[in-house]
Formats: sequence, C-alpha cells, structure tokens
Amino acid sequence: MIKFKSPKVERWVILFIVAFAGGIITKLPYLKDIYFTTLQTATGTTKTQLGMLLSMYGIVNFILYFPGGMVADKFSPKKLIVFSCFSTALIGFWYATLPGYVSLLIIHTLFGITTVFTFWASMVKIANNLGDENEQGRIFGFLEGGRGLVGTVISLVSVYVFSRFADETLGLQGAIIFYSIALIVAGILAIIFINDPKPKVSDKIKENANKVNWSDFKEVIKIPRIWMCGLLVICNYSAVIIFGYLTPYLSEIYKVDSSTVAVLGIIRAYVLMFGGSLLAGLLADKLKSTIKFMEFGFVGMAAFSFGYLLIPVNRNMLWILVINFILQGLFLLGVKAMYFATIDEVHIPKKLAGTASGIISIVGYAPEIFLYTLVGSTLDNNPGISGYHICFYTMAALSVVGFLLAIALLAMNKRYSATHSVAVNSDAE
Repeated sequence: MIKFKSPKVERWVILFIVAFAGGIITKLPYLKDIYFTTLQTATGTTKTQLGMLLSMYGIVNFILYFPGGMVADKFSPKKLIVFSCFSTALIGFWYATLPGYVSLLIIHTLFGITTVFTFWASMVKIANNLGDENEQGRIFGFLEGGRGLVGTVISLVSVYVFSRFADETLGLQGAIIFYSIALIVAGILAIIFINDPKPKVSDKIKENANKVNWSDFKEVIKIPRIWMCGLLVICNYSAVIIFGYLTPYLSEIYKVDSSTVAVLGIIRAYVLMFGGSLLAGLLADKLKSTIKFMEFGFVGMAAFSFGYLLIPVNRNMLWILVINFILQGLFLLGVKAMYFATIDEVHIPKKLAGTASGIISIVGYAPEIFLYTLVGSTLDNNPGISGYHICFYTMAALSVVGFLLAIALLAMNKRYSATHSVAVNSDAE
C-alpha cells in the first residue's frame, strides 16, 4: 500500500480509484444498456426475460442494500471493495460463456451480492469520509462524474472489442471478458492505493462514540428525512431505468444500426453521467443545497420527457432526438449523482453514513425489483411506438412527483435546522 505525503493528493487519488472501480463494476449486470438487442439475440431471451434478469438483480439488491450499509460501517471498506472487484470478475468469466436462462438468473443473483452487498455502501462510506458537510456535493459529483468518465472509456473500448468480431455473439463474449479483466485491474489498484477511512477525532470518548450500535441504528430509521431521501431516489432512479430503454427505441423505431446504437448508449449512460455529475456537484455546492439542486433537476427531467412525445418519428429528426436525450440525461444523471450527498445535509452523523446509505438504497432502488420486468412486458404487449410513449409519460409523471418531494424535504430540513441546535456530525434526532 502506497503512503502519500500530501493528504490532498491522497484524498483525490482514493476518490479516483473508488470511482474507477465503481465505474466498471456495474457494467456486467447492466450489459443491456449498450448491447440490448445483441444480448437478447445471443441469449435467446425476450424483452420480458431480460427484464426479469435485472429484476432478479434488483430483488437481491433490495434485500442486501441495508445489511450492506451495516457491513460497511463494521468492516474494512477497502477489503470489501477489493473482494467485490475480484469476485465480480470471476462471475463475469462465467457470464461470457452465455449459459442458459436459469444460469443467467443465478449470475445476476450473484452480481447483487458482489456489486451491492459488499461494494456499494463501502464506496459511499469512503467518499463520505473524504470531506466535510460543505464538500459533499463536490465530492459525490466527482465520484459520479469519475464513474461516468471511467464508464465511458471502458465501454468505448468494449465496443471496439465487440466490433472486431464479425459474429456479434463472439463480440459480446469478448466485451464481457474485457470488462472482467478491467475489474481485476481495479481490484489491484484498490489494494495499492486505497486506505480505509480514518476517524477525524483522536480522543477516546469520541472514538467510542463513532462506533455503530443498535440504538444508533434505531435512531436513524426513525428519522423521516432519511425516508424522504429514499423517495426522491425512487422517482429519479425509476426514470433512470426507463431512460435505459432509449437503446432499443433507437434501433426499433429509428432503425439505427447496432454499432451506432452502442455508441449512443455509451453517451447516454456514461458520457452524460460524467458531465451531469460534475455540473451537479458544482451547482449543488454553489446553491449550498443538494436538495435545492434536485428541485431544478426534476423540472428539467419533466420538460425533456415530454420532448420525446413531440419529436416526429422520422430518421431526419434523429439529431433532435439525440439533443433531447442529451439534455434530459444531464438533468437525470445530475440528480442521480446527489443521492448520497443529501446524507450530510439532512444532519446524519458520519459514523452512520454507511447505515444511512443502506436505508436510502433499500427504499430508492426498490423499483429494480419490478420495473425492468414491467417495462419489458409493457414493450412486448404494446409493440411499436405506443409502448415507448407509455414509458415517456411515466418518466414525466415521476419527475413531477420528485419535484414536489424535493420541495417537501427542503421544508422539513429547514424546520429541523430551526428547531435544533445542529452541529456538524452531531447525532441526528
């Protein structure tokens, strides 16, 4: 493990490595974001079955987000991240054999363990401890932005690998193997560069106070602001899931070829994640409120969701569609970057950052359980553009609800601040 002379250099290197690992680790379970049609053909699955794979992943995630948060508070986040990278890579090599549907369900179940239970809250815990309350927007903006940048580069390389094969199935297998090797590299970098978060207090009393216990946990789940943060995530993340179906929309409705769709899918999923996250972090810090930024973000999400309904289905209008999804993506993924930056703003002590992130995740990511299957079934049962129109209306509705919830949470937080003497990192109510 390398030791740094400068704490600032150490902080940014750790943030980069965590973002590097986080930018790669979800590529395998969300392979359909780029290779939807090819994956469907290579595995012989329907849209509903592909949705079921991600629903299985979502069910496992839902069960494990919360205990994953407690595990991150109790054990070494560094060791958990290293384990996650190596184990996900091994599962990826199995995935590359393109086994039968039952095996694919098992694979996505295992992905839930290695990418969420042992990884997700550990990543949040490390990032949360890299700065104080006033830096959370910027830190999480750079974390998500870094994940987006890494995801962009890694995915572009995977598309290059994919395009080198005349047979698309072989190309898909090559892309999966590439992702798995990249995860091994991420695990090695984590071993070399990441240090576990250090307590910011030195006296024994505060050090003991920084330990998680059952009474602290019970206090956290009683905080209504945490549950409101989770509801905000539901609205945004559900829209993010639907946003992912722009990939088949481009190929089926606008008849865009597979390679171009893959590149546009990378732009949608990762380039916009990078740009939107960085802008979100900077704007949230400028506004001095991640929640206030989310208000504006939901307005933008709603406006551009309606945009899809207004753009004529004409190949000549493809460039307008692309502009619309770029602008929507900046708002959509900008809000997504702020999920866990709200933890400090709603006055949760850093010692419980992992547990708090687990609660927010189990609430906010619950749509993974059913939404992929529901959207896939909707598209199978409503062929053509009608199914996609249902999706776009749903995105708009989710955005409006998210906007109203953000207003409510901001009001709740102001009331709490006005009625409590809140010190940074003090115990929440």
